[in-house]
Amino acid sequence: MKKKIMWVSIIYGILLLFAVVGVKNRFRPLPAFQCGIQIIPFLDAYKQYVEGTLIAHYLIGDLFLNFILFMPLVVALLVIDKDISFKTITISILSVSTAVEILEVVLRFGSFDTQDILMNFLGVLLAYFIVKKLIKIRTN
Repeated sequence: MKKKIMWVSIIYGILLLFAVVGVKNRFRPLPAFQCGIQIIPFLDAYKQYVEGTLIAHYLIGDLFLNFILFMPLVVALLVIDKDISFKTITISILSVSTAVEILEVVLRFGSFDTQDILMNFLGVLLAYFIVKKLIKIRTN
């Protein structure tokens, strides 16, 4: 069962990387100076807020989409194994999310952003508990 969970996670990560790369850059690498590492979460949002340039595109594009990005994987993993632990899902999702962020820098398709990983995790947290609650309701 754990191998199946691992492979589903890896395949989802690869598909996700292709989707992100294709949508954001049309498979063209960015110049090296645009590929960086953002360690402090929400720093860009704070800077834009202070400058008065915070726009809905940032809130929807960066925050909301990263929030919902891994929800389908959580549902898939819970369908494969309804008794899967939150720890296993967390390790799986954080591994895939971190790998995608690292590959964005290495392949020059974006930057490593801890905010993305944080928002991915918060979305996973919400999805896990909602789906577990629905499974519990359905089995009763």
